[in-house]
Amino acid sequence: MLGIDPTKVPQNPERFREWAVVLGDTAVSGGQHYWEVTVKRSQQFRIGVADVDVSRDGCIGHDDRSWVFVYTHRRWHTMLANETTPISNIRNPERVGLLLDYEGRKLSLVDAGKPVIIHTLATEFQGPVVPAFALWDGELLTHSGLEVPKDLWNS
Repeated sequence: MLGIDPTKVPQNPERFREWAVVLGDTAVSGGQHYWEVTVKRSQQFRIGVADVDVSRDGCIGHDDRSWVFVYTHRRWHTMLANETTPISNIRNPERVGLLLDYEGRKLSLVDAGKPVIIHTLATEFQGPVVPAFALWDGELLTHSGLEVPKDLWNS
């Protein structure tokens, strides 16, 4: 189990019931946004965005209110509504970026070391979204407030 035993913390309607999920505290409802995540110390996680009022009963990726990239068993996938799709031709970068184009309805996974877009996920936002992270082991380190790498638009 990760961290504190969930039975030992007070109930809160904003807490995910059975999952180690963290949502960002700043909602996005327009524009282009970029952040990076150091992932080298985890073998199983999900990163992406979720509606601000996503259900706390499941994990991100379980419904159609979150859009995530999943890393598990040394493979990358996209996940929406509990359906996964493998991402091919990807090495295992130690640090990845997420590029959110709200009006373009796209969320892209970026190899932050190059930088180059690895895969783009089409989205259907219904309102404001927040960055979302789910962790099964190890640690994730987020790097926010970053400018979109200028060479990224050419990849």
